[in-house]
Amino acid sequence: MILLFLSGPSPAATTGTIQRTLEERERDIRTHEDILKGLSEQERALFADLQEVEARLRATADEITELETHLDRLRQEERVRLKDYQELDLARAQTSEELGRLLALLWPVHLQGVEHNLQTLTSWDEADRQYNWLSRIYDLVQDRIDQLRRQGRELALGLARLERAREEITAQMLRIEAGKDRLLKQKLEFLRRVQEVRAQQVSAEEQIKEILQSIAELNYRLQTLTSRNFTDLRGHMTWPTQGRVVERFRPQADPPHRGLSFAMSENAAVRAISWGKVVHSDVLRGYGHVVILYHGEDYYSLYAFLNNPLVAVGQEVEKDEQIGVAGRYPKVDGPGLYFELRFQQNPVNPDIWLVAD
Repeated sequence: MILLFLSGPSPAATTGTIQRTLEERERDIRTHEDILKGLSEQERALFADLQEVEARLRATADEITELETHLDRLRQEERVRLKDYQELDLARAQTSEELGRLLALLWPVHLQGVEHNLQTLTSWDEADRQYNWLSRIYDLVQDRIDQLRRQGRELALGLARLERAREEITAQMLRIEAGKDRLLKQKLEFLRRVQEVRAQQVSAEEQIKEILQSIAELNYRLQTLTSRNFTDLRGHMTWPTQGRVVERFRPQADPPHRGLSFAMSENAAVRAISWGKVVHSDVLRGYGHVVILYHGEDYYSLYAFLNNPLVAVGQEVEKDEQIGVAGRYPKVDGPGLYFELRFQQNPVNPDIWLVAD
């Protein structure tokens, strides 16, 4: 972490040393900007890979849907075949029952016919007709039995094929689900890598912010080495708080806004923008507790709605020295700060005096 705390210009410091330090900080800025650029490229590449994974996931999901549809068709076909099988099995049972009744009726007739024909046999032609008639009936029954057996075997084979197909589809779905799990894990891994890259980006951005703060401090120090004039520090002064600006300098507004309004967190620090002398530290009507610093050359800074002021009238303060904490600011309905910079009695735009945010 690069931080530079100043309590005033050091007698041992030289402009050459500070200038070299500034050059080092500027090189650090370029290095970290290159790091950020590389991290951004990594992030884009990761997201491109992630989109490819998501496309493969969608394709896998479509394939699974198609397989499930095909499986439903097979199951419907299976139900039809089972119904046919049951109907054929019932028909076969009925045929077997009819065959049994038929044989029960035909066998006595056959025996009686044989016995009668043996006793009264007068014509071989008549006997042949009787035997042929019985043979055709037996052949018809046998054909029916054979047909039912063939149908039963075909149904059994069909059911076996359907079962194998169903098992194959189930196994394939399991394989696809396993592949989908792998892809999901890959997606999570990509997201984890993206988060790591983003964390590195945040770290690099924070380091750049700290380096920029250090550069601002060094520039301020360069100015104060040769001069304590307030106007020489224009554009190099620190901000009175790290809070969020909710309204800027707008003197032409209705009503006019002659300074900066900040929303802050509870008990956030308020600091002097530059060295100066406390000329007021008391409550002002409509502004809460106000601290006013005189910076010379008729320049004043005003800090309103303070809580727990830490300075007293006549006290000299340095840049960044804490002068109080945020109090309740009605404009933001919570902790905040109203800040003004004045030349003589006239408000001036603080933005052009403070270091660029």
